[in-house]
Amino acid sequence: MMPTFILREPEHAKKMVQFVKENAGEQARIGRPLVVTVTEYKAKRSSEANARYWALLGEIAEQVQVNGKWFSRDVWHEWAKEQYAPKIEGPSGLLTVSTSQMNTEQFNRYMTQIESHAARELGVEFEAV
Repeated sequence: MMPTFILREPEHAKKMVQFVKENAGEQARIGRPLVVTVTEYKAKRSSEANARYWALLGEIAEQVQVNGKWFSRDVWHEWAKEQYAPKIEGPSGLLTVSTSQMNTEQFNRYMTQIESHAARELGVEFEAV
C-alpha cells in the first residue's frame, strides 16, 4: 500500500520527496508508475460527526411517516444523499458523492441541510444530537 503524505511541516515534504526518489524508478520499471497529486488537505469527518449523523437519521426514522409508512434510518440515509449530497459528473450523468468521501466542510453543510429540512418540512423535533 502506498503512503499518503500530509504536508504540515517541511520535514513531511522532505519525506515525500525521498519516497518518490526511492520508489519512482522501480515502480516505473515494473509497469506500475507512481502518480503524485498535490491538493489542499481537507479532513474527513470525525467518528463523532458520523455518530451524530446516524443519530439524526434515527430521530427522523422514529418520528416521520410518509403515506402511513415508517422507514429505517438506512432508507432515510439514501433519501438524504439523493436530496443533499454533492454530485459529480459520471459516464451517464450526475452521480451522488458517498458521505464517506465528503470532507468536513461538505459533511457539515450536508447535515445542516438534512436537519433543517427535517425540522421545517417534516416536523421532526430533535434532541441534543
